[in-house]
Amino acid sequence: RGNLSEEMIRIVIADDSEFFLNVLKGKIESSGKIQVVGSARNGQEALDLVKQTKPDLLVLDCQMPVMDGLESLRRIKHQGVIPVLMLSALTYEGARTTIQALEYGAADFLHKPTNGADGVNQIVGVLIERIEVLVFQQRLKNIKEKYKSPPSPTEVIFSELSAKARSIDLIAMGSSTGGVQAALAIIPRIPAEMKPIVWVQHMPDKFVQSLAKRLDSMSKIRVKVAEDKESIHPSVCYLAPAGFQMRLRRLGEQMTISVHAEEKVSSHCPSCDVLFDSVSEHFTKNVIGVILSGMGDDGARGLEKMHRQGAFVIGQNEDSCVVYGMPKMAYGRGAVDIELDSKDIAEAVKRIAGFNF
Repeated sequence: RGNLSEEMIRIVIADDSEFFLNVLKGKIESSGKIQVVGSARNGQEALDLVKQTKPDLLVLDCQMPVMDGLESLRRIKHQGVIPVLMLSALTYEGARTTIQALEYGAADFLHKPTNGADGVNQIVGVLIERIEVLVFQQRLKNIKEKYKSPPSPTEVIFSELSAKARSIDLIAMGSSTGGVQAALAIIPRIPAEMKPIVWVQHMPDKFVQSLAKRLDSMSKIRVKVAEDKESIHPSVCYLAPAGFQMRLRRLGEQMTISVHAEEKVSSHCPSCDVLFDSVSEHFTKNVIGVILSGMGDDGARGLEKMHRQGAFVIGQNEDSCVVYGMPKMAYGRGAVDIELDSKDIAEAVKRIAGFNF
């Protein structure tokens, strides 16, 4: 077997439009790297094809007859570990379903074009790149699984973190692909008395609003989309709005949020680097930085600045990441104090912030 990234990728596509399936199949296969081993018109067919063909990845439309995408996703994730990439409508309803799909274990999502073949042309480049990254990550995980040494007991790690407890005034988080799944394991476990959390997650507008709503309904703290000039308060998580750079600014005694439509930084708007840079201007060792799953290196530079100023930084570990990109880059720069599974990050934040219960 050749190089991991050179091996032909085998996928199944599920969508209820035959026209869309055919156009998408043609475009994807013309890349020469991906073979479509099955096309399904509904969720039940997708389930059957995944069992028969054992593909590397499934591209799944959220809305389909017979069995919808969510139900078939739930069943597929129950059976094993192939990555699933959802295609979803750019509507509030589509966004709500997508957040649910990520909760059920989808790896990522892409909004589905509504304008036929032209629309497919617009997304196909991104779609191929996402498929390649997700499959490569999964193959890497499968290999590493065989050689993994047992992890240190979490009680030991947590008691070491309790020994490092300090006075904390802020938690700053950054994430991208896979960040929603990590946040769903973290935010609901944060105690009500926690200091303010500011967070950049790369995703389209309606999806940010749906994510804030979903997390707010599950959590002891309040989760909201940040607004320009609002003061930050304990027990609230402020999520950067899509298409805006978010910074912290001091106004007299108050720490406030600044939200402005600007150019992309580190290829993103909002950018984790922009947020983390502003955090490093106002905070030293009284802040916890958290970098979660995501492609690329956004956040690494800003976290390095925060870390130099004394911040304690937690990175999501490779095992629990959908894409171990952003945490890996930050770790490579020496900006991460500890790497943890997403399910242990909330407890680590509590320990560092002195919540030993």
